[in-house]
Amino acid sequence: MPKEKKAYNDDGVCFDIIFEKDKEVPDADILVAGFPGSGLIGGIAAEQLINSLKMDQIASVHCDEFPPTAVVFDGIPRRPVRFFSGDDMILVKSDMVIPPELSPKLAESIIKFAMDNEIEEIIIFDGIPNTGDQESDKEKKIWGVLSSHAAETEAENLDLDIISRGAITGISSSLLLESHEHQLKSVGMMIEGKSKMPDPRAAAKLLEKFADYKELDIETDSLIESAEKLEEQYAKMVNQANKAQKDIDHRSAHPPLYG
Repeated sequence: MPKEKKAYNDDGVCFDIIFEKDKEVPDADILVAGFPGSGLIGGIAAEQLINSLKMDQIASVHCDEFPPTAVVFDGIPRRPVRFFSGDDMILVKSDMVIPPELSPKLAESIIKFAMDNEIEEIIIFDGIPNTGDQESDKEKKIWGVLSSHAAETEAENLDLDIISRGAITGISSSLLLESHEHQLKSVGMMIEGKSKMPDPRAAAKLLEKFADYKELDIETDSLIESAEKLEEQYAKMVNQANKAQKDIDHRSAHPPLYG
């Protein structure tokens, strides 16, 4: 029996949402979106939410314009952009970086999907580049970007610091712009993340805020453990690089003598 397919066509680019066998979209008021950006925070947070709440995959997205990519779980290939459901919410995530030229059209399709299924609120997980102004991870703020002033109540309940001026990029910006155009309440939850390596610690902090908002029990200890291992590995790499540079500088300062 073939899987059910629903197509969203945008100016010649077709996104097919392909439902798993015997799966359908449950009643839900909220859609969560997590895509890899700075520090891979959006993707890490989405994956942890899926695992903690044991969310069920209901559909995946196919597009001929996507790079030929498959993610493998237990030996089985899956499309990188997938929909999940659980705890009265729907989640869409990607395991690949969406090409910039496709971000607006994919966002348009996701917003159409949300509206077709009477979603009232969208929460977007993402990271923003670390400015280095804050002293520690504990002091990192979670910033908010709203699709419209209609989402201010949600932002207040999430206890976010609203970005008054600035710029965001990637599919998160496209989702917020599309939500604005269609008067759909969307909130971008943004936290500063490491730009050169995954940042599960920042993802954990973001998830803790979301858990309080939705009164959910989301396990984040494993993310902190992953962060500590990554930080230890990164520190070793930096030390090794510094030692190698010192050796090079020492040899340059004392060139060999010939005669």
